[in-house]
Amino acid sequence: MKTKYFFHFLLLCTFFNETLYAQFFSATEIYKKCVDAVVLISTPFGIGTGFFINEQGYIITNHHVIQDNYGYTLKPKSISIQMKNGSTFQVISVDDTPDFPGLDIAILKIDAKISTYLSIKENEVLVGEDVVAIGHPNRDFWNQSKGIISKISLNDKYLLQHDVPTDEGNSGGPLINGKGLVVGVVTAYKKMIDNEGNTKIQETGKLATKSIWIKNLLDKRKIKYYQRGIVIEGMNEVERQFNDLLKDRELLNNDREKLRKERESLDYERRKLEKEILDFEIKKQTSKEIIENAEKIKKEIDERKRSLEKKLKELDSRKSDLEERERWLIEKEEEINKKIAKKLAIEVMIIPNYLYFQNQDCHYLITRGTIGLFYKFGIERDFYNKVISSDRVGIIYGVQKLLSIKEPTFNDEYNQDFSLVIEFDEIFRLGIGKNIRNEYLFLDNKDYNFIYILININDYPFSYGFNLAYYTDNKFSMKNYCIGLFAGINLSFFRW
Repeated sequence: MKTKYFFHFLLLCTFFNETLYAQFFSATEIYKKCVDAVVLISTPFGIGTGFFINEQGYIITNHHVIQDNYGYTLKPKSISIQMKNGSTFQVISVDDTPDFPGLDIAILKIDAKISTYLSIKENEVLVGEDVVAIGHPNRDFWNQSKGIISKISLNDKYLLQHDVPTDEGNSGGPLINGKGLVVGVVTAYKKMIDNEGNTKIQETGKLATKSIWIKNLLDKRKIKYYQRGIVIEGMNEVERQFNDLLKDRELLNNDREKLRKERESLDYERRKLEKEILDFEIKKQTSKEIIENAEKIKKEIDERKRSLEKKLKELDSRKSDLEERERWLIEKEEEINKKIAKKLAIEVMIIPNYLYFQNQDCHYLITRGTIGLFYKFGIERDFYNKVISSDRVGIIYGVQKLLSIKEPTFNDEYNQDFSLVIEFDEIFRLGIGKNIRNEYLFLDNKDYNFIYILININDYPFSYGFNLAYYTDNKFSMKNYCIGLFAGINLSFFRW
């Protein structure tokens, strides 16, 4: 019964995953996230639309967008690309895909690194699915219109039908679904005869090239592309998901308690079964002495043995099921922990520095050690919800010792200090501090203040980079300049 319940739960999760994006379809958010990947293609014979598919500058468009009036493919120098921010580029290569006869697709490339590009849907789109088109109809640049997929099975295997309002200038532009995935490339129109015998464009007969053929084309050429969607949800939905995570954690704890109780019950039933087996062996021994009822007792023993073996198999099956559920709970708990970031961190660092004491024109080497406590905020995540960077604030306790370069001897005393720091994107750190013990002199001064900058060039938990610092006294008469390196380790803890 529990296995059946678990199976139904998986089916419900699958259905929720397939339908979630449709419930939160936002044409506004799609435009905001996708429009910078759409480009304007200009030739001496007209304009069209295209879109980036990766960071290497590859662009998908229609073949007819880059043809002359006689149907010949234009040279790269005759084709220019303009991005929404106004940047323009010259095309450096053109692939008019001759190995796919009848496919109205061309692949262009520019010599630039691109930060915004669109992902390709890996399978067939569904009839009735909401989609938008971004393009330049009649030179109305970066215009967006919305509609649905009307039909996916046509005589031309490359094409699907939609009702998104498009016009000349939309050709080669992306047809995008609610997950931000390209499901087609705006390509052509169906024509029809009206009641007066005139030829006109069929309003519901807009045609687009299926994304599956774009994928096949890129796979054959080993050109990189992406298939990950974008999540388009408002803050209320994010809050709802966070509350769901908390509820999931509570359900996990409840299920774990149920598993514990069922395991105890299983152990009790096994002990009881072992006692029954012992009783069975005793009865079996006694039966040998009862000759008159031998057949009857033998039959009873055989039936009892089969029943006990069946129970053993059932118990083994239940044990296997419990172990599988326990593994699932552990995996689910790990998944939830990944989505709830650790907010505190402890850092230990060693900082060797060169110091120039301007007042006396002296040179020193400083060996400095620190330990700090940090709070993380401004956390950023990638498409897989993994934390990739954060800002931090914290306090640091430091101890340092001076070595004179002129006379290579260490000072007898240790100088101690505290500093407050703020760190941006786990790279740039700014700190300001003051000494906390004044019985030892620091370069003939009882008190000193300092400010420093650290540039981290490696990801946490292991960090290293460059350090710049300036030391002065309370009257700002002492002038000391420091430059050096640092290396440290960070340990994060305490999720919420």
